[in-house]
Amino acid sequence: MKYGPAYQIYPVETLRELLFKATDRYSDRKALMGKRDGKYQGFSYGGLRRRIEAVGTVLLSRGLKKGDRVGLVGENRPEWAVSYLGIVSAGLVAVPIDKDLNEREIKHILSYAEVRVLIASADYLRLLVDDRASIPSLEVIISMEDDCQGADLDFPTVLETGTSEVEAGNHQFSDLTVKPDDLAVLIFTSGTTGASKGVMLTHQNVASNVMGTSHHVAISMHDIVLSVLPLHHTYEATAGFLTALYQGATICYAESLRRIADNLRETRASVLLGVPALFEAMFRRIEAGIAEKGKGKFALAKGLASLSEKVLRVNVRRKIFRELHAKFGGSLRLMISGGAAINPSVSKGYRELGINFIQGYGMTENSPIISVNRVDAFKDDSVGLPLPNAEVKIVDDEIVVRGSSVMLGYYKNPAATEEALRDGWLYTGDLGYFDRDGFLHVNGRRKSVIVTPNGKNVYPEEIESILNQSPFVLESLVWGGPESDPSLTEVQAIIVPDTEHFDKVFGAASYDEEKILNVISQEVKTVNRELSGFKRIKKFVIRGEEFEKTTTRKIKRYLYTTKTTPLKRRLFS
Repeated sequence: MKYGPAYQIYPVETLRELLFKATDRYSDRKALMGKRDGKYQGFSYGGLRRRIEAVGTVLLSRGLKKGDRVGLVGENRPEWAVSYLGIVSAGLVAVPIDKDLNEREIKHILSYAEVRVLIASADYLRLLVDDRASIPSLEVIISMEDDCQGADLDFPTVLETGTSEVEAGNHQFSDLTVKPDDLAVLIFTSGTTGASKGVMLTHQNVASNVMGTSHHVAISMHDIVLSVLPLHHTYEATAGFLTALYQGATICYAESLRRIADNLRETRASVLLGVPALFEAMFRRIEAGIAEKGKGKFALAKGLASLSEKVLRVNVRRKIFRELHAKFGGSLRLMISGGAAINPSVSKGYRELGINFIQGYGMTENSPIISVNRVDAFKDDSVGLPLPNAEVKIVDDEIVVRGSSVMLGYYKNPAATEEALRDGWLYTGDLGYFDRDGFLHVNGRRKSVIVTPNGKNVYPEEIESILNQSPFVLESLVWGGPESDPSLTEVQAIIVPDTEHFDKVFGAASYDEEKILNVISQEVKTVNRELSGFKRIKKFVIRGEEFEKTTTRKIKRYLYTTKTTPLKRRLFS
């Protein structure tokens, strides 16, 4: 079965053109909103255009030339978004930095990327202002705040100065030409397999990915998007930020993960992008609420909704579950998951409640979206259909992609570039396959595959997905063990128990470590009964705290699977 593009798009070749066309099309619509003085405040697309022009003008007036790097570090907020667009629209290169990195890592990126200007929020100004001499290339620091806090300029002054210069006849920004193959963004990945690399993305790379994504997913000018994931990450930057602006939506910035439900109600957001950990945690709370009210009543409601769809051809799920929808503001219609595989029962569960749920797949090196499910064409165990402007195939079980979204290469790293890009194809490192309907499925990372002594391949993510379905398991990591001798390789697991569930079942003071071990042992035995013999977990160890993760909530596997670090293991039959 073949699926063509679902939605119409308009052409853009650069992020500057995307900005200009979007602000012309939606000039009176609200563009960006953030929480200030206890309420959401923002400005229109027309106001966004003026702010971007002001920022770009100030940067160019400071002597920056096309291709110069400007760093960005801070929490999600309108000032971050305006700065990013001002940088790339002025022909400069944005260097978004992970706000969760430590001081040493941030300074390394600034030095390595030869950043000339840094735009930062308060928490990072305190780290960098007093030691700016350690970053030789850094000339100017701009505060995202209303005051300088030790920086050279604050954000209100930048906007005021830039606006005044434009009104006085400074045409540096308006006269500039940006080409599709100009470098737009330099992104240092914080991957799950070790040292980060600087991914070079051009204007065409990102703009074409926005268009390709828009072919499959509609976020309209009537939508309100609640931005939750960190903006420095390509998934949020492309899908939750640039694609939303391209389609004319209003973007509201969440205060924190803990305030998501409150912010959904305050903004009446209709679209939420997230990662599996977020959506699964939300769904667990929904299930807990359902259990309190009675599962029988809920099952009856689902049956009524299903019957209405089959007999009357009417979807009444939002009406039937209106009380639940009200807790999320009453307008939430679409959830989009990325960054890792989600449990299919969760996506199906949201859909049964009347919320469209789709997941996609990508990597920073492809700007990042490679494939995505559609509201009208989806499979919950799949990562969807390739974007229309991406060519995807399977080579020796590995997913490879070619197209206009594929990166230029890795910054100052020709060896890594040569390994990832071969004959125009990006080798993703992910293993997968296409089903008969053309939907892409991902098995896991090539580097994570466990090869058993008898030559069988075991995909850790498959087993982790089943393990994590246990209410007693908060999260898990499956690997081949610390033994250096391949003949001793066997499937092992590191398991973090869900102590909240233990408290609920046994009472907070009535169980100990031995009880946890016994319960988890039974859960693992239950999982093993579902698995083929060569996939079964032979050993496991309990971990008392959550795994360290990337900002998209992927476990940093390399921290826990170093072959030279033996684990204390609990054996079981």
